[in-house]
Amino acid sequence: MPEKDNMRLIARVLGVRAEWLEYGHGDMHSSAGAEGAVEKESNVIAADFSQKRARDGEIDIPHYDVRAAMGAGQVLPSDYIETIRHVTLSLEFLRSQGVSCTQPDNLCMITGFGESMNKTFTSGDPLIIDKGVTSVVTDGVYLFTLSGALFVKRLQIIPGGIRVISDNDAYPPYDITGTDLKNLTIHARVLLAWRSQRL
Repeated sequence: MPEKDNMRLIARVLGVRAEWLEYGHGDMHSSAGAEGAVEKESNVIAADFSQKRARDGEIDIPHYDVRAAMGAGQVLPSDYIETIRHVTLSLEFLRSQGVSCTQPDNLCMITGFGESMNKTFTSGDPLIIDKGVTSVVTDGVYLFTLSGALFVKRLQIIPGGIRVISDNDAYPPYDITGTDLKNLTIHARVLLAWRSQRL
């Protein structure tokens, strides 16, 4: 995903709204139309005030495109759906939930998938992750790949390796040790799960 300034520049060159290009929201073109959107090339980049921005004390958390970010060859569930694409949260709310991160820019959101973590979250629940964490430094829930397959599970440090734990008792734990550790790649730590419940 391009940075904000590059996104606005790309949108201007294509003659579309930056909000539509990044999020798919609203009309593709401004009310002036495509003809008015593409202007003669100059060294001035027009400011785009159409996007809502976080206010003081808030943070924008984008949805993490796990397919793009994890690279080619990753295995995702066939029913993986991006539930929420973007959210703005109060920093005070995150602090009240005991959420700390490597830095705010490393916070992203993914959609939980599968049934193996049902006691913690259900498939389709939004998860806030810290992609600044790329190793298992303490026990917790992590987003990782093992031999090319993508998982969200609880990881526990054990002598000589890592124990993979599913919070659903129907899925027994297993250990990653020895040379198998080379096939383990930590992508992020899961900090917060929003459990959805039908009322």
